[in-house]
Amino acid sequence: MMSLTSSIVYSTPSMFTGNATDIRICLAMVNDSSEILPLLLDGGHTTIAGRLAGAFRNIGREKIADDIVKAMQAADYNVRETDPFETKPVIALSAKERSPFVNRIKLMWYVMRDVVIKNFPKAPGLPTDHEKYMKQVAGLYITDAYNSLSIERYQVTPALIERVRTGAWDSQENAEDKKQKDAMAARGYWQATQKVRESIIKILN
Repeated sequence: MMSLTSSIVYSTPSMFTGNATDIRICLAMVNDSSEILPLLLDGGHTTIAGRLAGAFRNIGREKIADDIVKAMQAADYNVRETDPFETKPVIALSAKERSPFVNRIKLMWYVMRDVVIKNFPKAPGLPTDHEKYMKQVAGLYITDAYNSLSIERYQVTPALIERVRTGAWDSQENAEDKKQKDAMAARGYWQATQKVRESIIKILN
């Protein structure tokens, strides 16, 4: 297994054109020129140094690009900077973002967004039958609450959620109900949905 920096240094020129997204993601994970300069200086890789300087400049890492050129020149190596990519990146990859997954998602979205927008269905607009729509919203409450609370690892059942919704659950008078933290979560979810419901009614009206 090669390290990230070794993989970058020994990537062929065709990798930068054929796998531009992958290479850019790898370059974005390099935080400082000190991570890559030892390999370049140790092997006297002038051509590779020029290619990587151009590659880092392509993704907006000007300092790393400058440091590579200056360090190689200080070691008496003649470096000619070249950009190995065929295009400029569609977005700027932040130096603060080290995760390859975040950068990949960002790059993939900008490549795919036009296709998604083109095929995305038109918004249906506000429903004309407000009463029917609100009944549909209310009908989905138990299923939605059960799924949402279960994801948060609360031990709830449709019956418990229904007790909370109808007010049959009483944490003030019923000692057993008061002990149920899961029911408390269901209660909080119910209160939150009521606020959402009020907002929907305002929009519809």
